[in-house]
This record gives sequence, C-alpha cells and structure tokens, in this order.
Amino acid sequence: MATDYSEKRNFFRMNMDCNLEYSINGSGEKQCGVVSNLSGDGVSFIADEAVNPGTEVHVSIAPENNVTPPLKVTIEVLRCDNADGNRFEIAGNITKR
Repeated sequence: MATDYSEKRNFFRMNMDCNLEYSINGSGEKQCGVVSNLSGDGVSFIADEAVNPGTEVHVSIAPENNVTPPLKVTIEVLRCDNADGNRFEIAGNITKR
C-alpha cells in the first residue's frame, strides 16, 4: 500500500494544542508557548515573542499526567511568522533529543 505524502515529509505531522516551556540557548529565561504541531523531526509553536531563524531553542513539553515523561529537545529555528499581530508561530528542526 503506497502512502501519498503531498508534502514529502519524513515524518507524519500531528496537530496539537498543549502548553510548552522554552528558552533561547544561553538566556536561562523560560518562556511559555502553545504547541501547534509536532513530528519526528520538528516542532511548531505559538509564542508572544519573535525568535530569529538559526537560533537554538530548548523546548520542554510536559504531558498532563505522569504516565508519559516530558519531551525535552533542542531545535534550530527555521522560521518565525506573525500569527495574529501579537503572537508568532515558531517552527524548528529538532537537533538534539
């Protein structure tokens, strides 16, 4: 059975709506955002501040229960688009797990 991936991605992208914490490498300051989608090699989230492409960002997504451990990864920001005037959609490639 052939699978037609119209976007030719390596991994399926799951739409999500959950909280995350992130910090820009070296800042030590934690920020909050909301995950838009997650795949095997990337994450996209909504944040209140823009982040420049190429920036290394540490991301932590904690589940609502303790059955599953939190996902902690480092991403390289690939793009940052204005989402609605005051918020930004940040998309990045996972570089460290």
